[in-house]
Amino acid sequence: MARNERIGFVGLGIMGQPMSGHLMAAGYEVSVYDLRRESIEIAAEHGATPCASPAEVASLSDVTITMVPDSPDVEAAIAGEGGVLDGVQRGSVVIDMSTIDPSTGQRLGERLAEQGVYLLDAPVTGGSVGAQNATLSIFVGGDREAFDRCLPVLEVMGGSVMYMGGPGMGHTAKLANQILGATAMAGVAEAFVLAKKAGLDLEAFCQAATQGAGDSWHLRTLGPKIIAGEFEPGFMAKHMRKDMRLAAQAAIDLDSPVPVTGIIGQLYGALSASGLGEEGHHALIKVIEQMAQARARN
Repeated sequence: MARNERIGFVGLGIMGQPMSGHLMAAGYEVSVYDLRRESIEIAAEHGATPCASPAEVASLSDVTITMVPDSPDVEAAIAGEGGVLDGVQRGSVVIDMSTIDPSTGQRLGERLAEQGVYLLDAPVTGGSVGAQNATLSIFVGGDREAFDRCLPVLEVMGGSVMYMGGPGMGHTAKLANQILGATAMAGVAEAFVLAKKAGLDLEAFCQAATQGAGDSWHLRTLGPKIIAGEFEPGFMAKHMRKDMRLAAQAAIDLDSPVPVTGIIGQLYGALSASGLGEEGHHALIKVIEQMAQARARN
């Protein structure tokens, strides 16, 4: 059954492509744009309306979604030449599902409000698997009425959609969530290297550890991938490095110490400097291996 809201989608990467696909499968009319022409063509093959700019997407949409890598990319997509602001309609809603600096989202929200448009910040967690399976967790900040209006749209893409509060609170919640995830990932990496260097069987150790207090999503899901030497990205290491940078900046703005986050950010920086930024973020173990001069994989 067709849905009343017309949806625009800007950013068709490993997350955005399947997310827009779920919206079309749910019966929404979807217009799309991406910097890569081939990504637009893939979406068009599944029924999307191809557009030449974010402005054109916004002009055809009641709800425009942006899903791009970083704060400057969101700035360009919304406020740049040919951006959403050039085509957006009064009374519509823009949903930024990227992970960016909260202050950037708040500033863009103020500019959109001048044109009678609401901005919801709605970053996601769950990686490419979550995007493909429509099981993403979505943290949402912004106007409550706009959230209620867009909840059916968000529920198509996510298994959990949580309202976090006013403007910027979705982005802030996502950065706090990334601290949790990166800390767990660093713990897995250090534990695996220590265990392997001591002579433990990693598969046995991983299985045993999931049964105790050290259990985590990262251990259960990414631990076996590390052991098998599989580092295809569900979430790229370079994006985790970016998120650690954003979290550290938010902490500075709030005068809230995050010493462990700072160290993990440096480790991801070393990984990116080694040319491994486009591997999965669990490739962090390679930095610990190098430091320990020991391989922690079968």
